Amino acid sequence: MKWLDIFEKGINFGIETDLRKHKVKIIMPDQHNLFYPDSAIITGDIEKEIKNLYVAIDTDISEVLLVKELINSGLSIDGILSHHPVGKGYYLLPGVIEIQRDNWIKFGVNKVVANKLLAKMIYEEEIEAKGNQIGTENACKRLNIPLMCLHTPIDNIIQNFFENLFIHKNNLTYDEALEVINNIPECRQSSLNGDKPFIVSCETKNNKSIGKFMVDMTGGVDPPDEIFSHLKKAGVDTLIGMHYGIDNIKSMEKNNISALICGHMACDSIGMNIFCDSLERNGVKIINGSGFYRYKRDG
Repeated sequence: MKWLDIFEKGINFGIETDLRKHKVKIIMPDQHNLFYPDSAIITGDIEKEIKNLYVAIDTDISEVLLVKELINSGLSIDGILSHHPVGKGYYLLPGVIEIQRDNWIKFGVNKVVANKLLAKMIYEEEIEAKGNQIGTENACKRLNIPLMCLHTPIDNIIQNFFENLFIHKNNLTYDEALEVINNIPECRQSSLNGDKPFIVSCETKNNKSIGKFMVDMTGGVDPPDEIFSHLKKAGVDTLIGMHYGIDNIKSMEKNNISALICGHMACDSIGMNIFCDSLERNGVKIINGSGFYRYKRDG
């Protein structure tokens, strides 16, 4: 596959699984996308043929140097695919936060409240998303290694995966729901390293059903602490997410919302694996890198 073909395939996966059901198109020539500005071709000839792709959840300068050392030792690597955004993808991360707003509204949060919280999140993230984020890009340019990042499209795949996994399962107890998560291959691999899924429960017993749940796997960044009171008012009992900060968890507990926290690297690996399986069907060999628990659902 060509470098641009891999990028477009990733964007199309994101569109197909986007909870907003929007149709978007690639913007040339800088390979940015209207709804996924945190995903981009950072370096490399878009016409380059890719046969061996190094895939990592996080990519920094040390990861680039590792790839160069692997190439020098004789391993064929034609490019790096990073999940978490780098370079201009990182700077433009605020452009995807609106997906969270649309998810809240879908579950009954007042539109005025949702828009106010969205504006606050974007303002704060635009301040946070500064500093030197082009070191990895510069390293890849100097070492002539193609680099791209696919962030929200992969998160959309994860969102879709868990929505399909838990559809019609709102009658499960928390312990039963956790068992479903523990049986996901990537979660099993992550657990072996000590990074286990866990429950944040506001109930005294975990044999109560999870009730009305909301999958919260996409939208760029952690949600604001204020959202949990509004989700509770909308009738949401349980959140199914990949990670939350300690302030998020304290706010959940304060507002009597429970959560099934499935694991950051495990969840990102689920999305990457589904995408990488499709690349392998097109003849691209996958080499797993930092944070990526490779599991082939194609067998």
